[in-house]
Formats: sequence, structure tokens, C-alpha cells
Amino acid sequence: MRRNQITLFVFVVLVAVSAWLWYNRTESTIKVELRDFAVADTAAVDKIFLADRDGSTVLLERKSPSLWLVNGKYVARPDGINGLLYTMKNIEVRSPVGKNLYNNTMKMMASKSTKIEIYQKGQLVKTYYVGHPTMDNLGTFMYLEGSTVPFIMHIPGFNGFLTTRYFTGEENWKERAVFRYDPRKIVEIRIQVPVKPERSFDLRRNPDSTYMVTLLPSNQQVAPLDPLKLRTYLTAFQNTNYEKIDRQIPRLTRDSIIKVGPFATLDIRDEGGQNQSVLMYRKPVSESTRNPMDNSGKQLPFDMDRFYLKAATDTSWYICQYYHFDKVLKNPLNLKVGKDATAPQDRY
Repeated sequence: MRRNQITLFVFVVLVAVSAWLWYNRTESTIKVELRDFAVADTAAVDKIFLADRDGSTVLLERKSPSLWLVNGKYVARPDGINGLLYTMKNIEVRSPVGKNLYNNTMKMMASKSTKIEIYQKGQLVKTYYVGHPTMDNLGTFMYLEGSTVPFIMHIPGFNGFLTTRYFTGEENWKERAVFRYDPRKIVEIRIQVPVKPERSFDLRRNPDSTYMVTLLPSNQQVAPLDPLKLRTYLTAFQNTNYEKIDRQIPRLTRDSIIKVGPFATLDIRDEGGQNQSVLMYRKPVSESTRNPMDNSGKQLPFDMDRFYLKAATDTSWYICQYYHFDKVLKNPLNLKVGKDATAPQDRY
């Protein structure tokens, strides 16, 4: 019995050693530099170029530690940039693609993949291709330029694939900011609400850094102003985003919306000379409307959750949520000391 146990132990050890030798022999045939996808120092990355097989490209350039531009025109989304840099730094090889999957993987990547070029101090340091996810959606096929074999990549601890982090749409990379102002530097805000003229007002900063709010229809001042309410209101312009751009709006619908006119306009100016004008239009009820009916079952005259916004310098139609803009289109009387004049849901 003891002899059999010894024989079995020796056999197990030999199998383990053989497996270790085979694994390390297989791994050693792949050069380290041809599987090194990760970029250790992402703080030194100053340019990223992405291109997909459909011809879409995007160039991301770092202009300061926290500011990136998209195609030299737009501010890039911080979450998108941070997510991409994190991925570039933390990706690891899960396994090389086996011989049985090699041909199909390379064919798939040749027809549908995204090329990424990474630059540090203006020099190209790495180029690789990002393909489709694995069957279990826990890995992503990638190919490092110059290598002889693709790999299945992942981020340890993350249960998902990475393909969607390497997107090429310019609009998807743009920061979704309608207003991005330093509250301390706002000089004037002028809001006109044709559907409710009493909500139209002009807020202006005086030379002594105090503020004056004037009702436009009557030219009367709103006083006394509550400093905390005023500060909270100005802070609303620090980070106000749109939801998405509507590229499918029918021309007849667009013409009809323009003919009706905006329900509100807003002009804002800061001390640095940044001027911005936006027009806000009702969004007709459509299939995407969350609540198309009122409590009695009648169709609502317009979408009560979302509206269209157009910037004076832009042709895009932005879909925005009333919920996020309630703090911007505020009743001017609610800036006074004392109890608010209207409930939050009392809109324009």
C-alpha cells in the first residue's frame, strides 16, 4: 500500500512539473513587448487617436492636466477620458488566442475593430486594435501592432468587456455641458419667458460685487435678495448638462417647433467675455415620451419631462430634462428673503 502511495505521489509531481514546463515554454515563445498593451504612465499621455473600420475617427489632445479637446474643437467628457486612461493603464492579458480561434479572430478584427494610437510627449508609443468581446463577455480580443498573435484582454476585478470604452463618435466624446461657468465670475444673466412674462428677469452684478435682480415686464427690482439663495442660483450654472443630441428629428417637426417659438431664452455673460445665448423649445409628445397622458387620460400638449435646446452658435438640437433646468429657470421672486413664492414643480 505504501509503495502504491509513493508511486502515485511521484506521478502527480511529474505531471505538475511537466505542465509547468509546457506552460512556461508556450508563454516564452511570445515576446514580452508584443503582449505589453498597458501604458504605465498615463499622466504622460498627451494624445490619443482612435479609428474604426467604418471610417470614423477621433483625436483626443491634452491641453492641461484636466482639459482634453476632441478634434481640436470641443471639450472632452472627463468621465470618458478618465475611463479610457484607466483602461489603458490597467488592462492585462487573460490569455493568448489559441490556434483553433486564431483565423476567425483575425477575420473578425479585420472587419470590425478600433485602432488606438497612444502618444507621450508627441511621440507614438503604442498602437493596438480593439475587437469584439469573448463569448462570456468577460474578455476582449485585442491585437498589438507587430505581434504575431491576438490576445484576450481584461481588467482584473472587472466583470465585463472593454470594447465600448474605445468609441470613435465625435459627439459621444463631447462634454455634455450646456453651462459651465465659475459662479464668482458671472456678470449677467437675462432670462425671458414669453409664456410667463412675469418670470422674465435680468440678474446683474454691480461694481461693488453685489447683485441686482430686475423684473423685465415691470422694471421693478426684486429686493431684498437672499445671499444664500442667490449663491445657490449662480452655482446652478457651474454644471448643467444636456441629455443627448437628437439627430432624427423630422424636418416638418423642427419647422413647426421653430414657428411656435421658444418658451424661454437665456443669455449669460461672464467677466472673461464668454457670452452664451440659448433658446428652449417645447418637445412634442412622441413615442419616446415617458408620460404622454395627463391624469384624465388626455394627451398632453407637449413632453412634460424633456425639451429642446438650441445654442445660438450651434445647429444641433439638444434634448434636455426640465428636472435639471428647474434650478436655472428659477422664479426670480424666489431669490428674495423669505419663503419661496412657488413650488418647485411650478414651471414656465
